[in-house]
Amino acid sequence: MLNRDLFLTIESSKLNFTEVDKLIADYFLSSEPPLKQSALAQKINVSTASITRFGKKIGFDNYKELLYSYRNHLKEFSNDTNNSTRHLQYRYKELINEIDNKINIQDVKSVCEYLHVHKNIHIFGLGMSAIAGADFKFRFTRIGKYVEVVQDESSMEMLSSLLGNENLIIYFSLRGENQHVLQSLKRLKEKGATIIIITSNLSREITQLANVSLATAYIENENEVGQISGQLPLIIVIDIIYSQYISMYRENINKWIATEHAYFHEHE
Repeated sequence: MLNRDLFLTIESSKLNFTEVDKLIADYFLSSEPPLKQSALAQKINVSTASITRFGKKIGFDNYKELLYSYRNHLKEFSNDTNNSTRHLQYRYKELINEIDNKINIQDVKSVCEYLHVHKNIHIFGLGMSAIAGADFKFRFTRIGKYVEVVQDESSMEMLSSLLGNENLIIYFSLRGENQHVLQSLKRLKEKGATIIIITSNLSREITQLANVSLATAYIENENEVGQISGQLPLIIVIDIIYSQYISMYRENINKWIATEHAYFHEHE
């Protein structure tokens, strides 16, 4: 037990964690200094009993064993750069598994159906979400869609008065909490536009606003921001949508590509 990879043990057990367990796990996964049980409890504001239960949940008989394993892990981690790569691999796998558990394939198919019947698509996204939107644009413009990425609130507000029931809007946001953007989407919804929202926040407001909402994961541990690209959970969902779209409409895509090739050959 003491020689196994502690990070892998914690990551693989996360689905069974309580909110308190997650606080304790985040401390260890962030490679913080090893502390005595009482000092750790005080630092992260949990009880010592909670730390004991956490240790047992991941297979240790007591905190002393957990601390011993953690100290060894930190020593190995500092001497072996491959450990950081392995940790990223675990996090990538965890993100994919979380999204796989959350996402509804019928909703993905509905998104693809909306994409199929709309040639013009507007992507709303701020910051890192706009980077994910650019990836979406790159993929779908190659198969015949016109995609515009809108990445500031004022442009979204302006478009909410210009677009209407023939338009498809996709909003990328991990938090889904920006009220300026949501107000623009509400105006578009009232005008009959089709709205798809991809977010980790499936609140009542989001689900009522969207024709289809797709759930993705959220990077909760602030220490991991920078180690893992913030747009990665959105990119994974884009991969799922794109793969499903190609599967559903391969014949149409092949016809479009053939037509484009013929057109360019005629005008060379």
